[in-house]
Amino acid sequence: FGNHKIRRVEVATGAVTTLAGSGTRGSTDGVGGAAKFKYPGGIAISTDGSALLVCTSNSLRQVCVSAPPLPPSFAPIVVPPSTFSDDIGKTCGDPTLPQGMVTFIVGDDEERYEHVSKCVLCVRSVFFRTMFGIGMKERDAA
Repeated sequence: FGNHKIRRVEVATGAVTTLAGSGTRGSTDGVGGAAKFKYPGGIAISTDGSALLVCTSNSLRQVCVSAPPLPPSFAPIVVPPSTFSDDIGKTCGDPTLPQGMVTFIVGDDEERYEHVSKCVLCVRSVFFRTMFGIGMKERDAA
């Protein structure tokens, strides 16, 4: 959290690997150590290993650990102006939208939980529609 890095801890050995982040606070996109984060607070991992990071500065970022180019569906997240009632209206009659909630854990001591409708995330963002379509799900930290 306070060192502005995304790290992996190998439970069996205790080995710590920095996956992304320079250690300097910021919000710069980049691969590995070139990326900068501002108080990373929560992470969601998809079944293919892709990671989404929530920073406590109210930003959502995709974490890219290696240099391969991202598929076109992972273009920068652009959310057009909308209202909740507009979003709900877009969800009616679309059987391809996921059901349920997704939880983002945010904060220094994971004190704040953000429960967001998967369906609303999908109508607001092609990124989330793609991620939920390929099986992104919440999982316990191992």
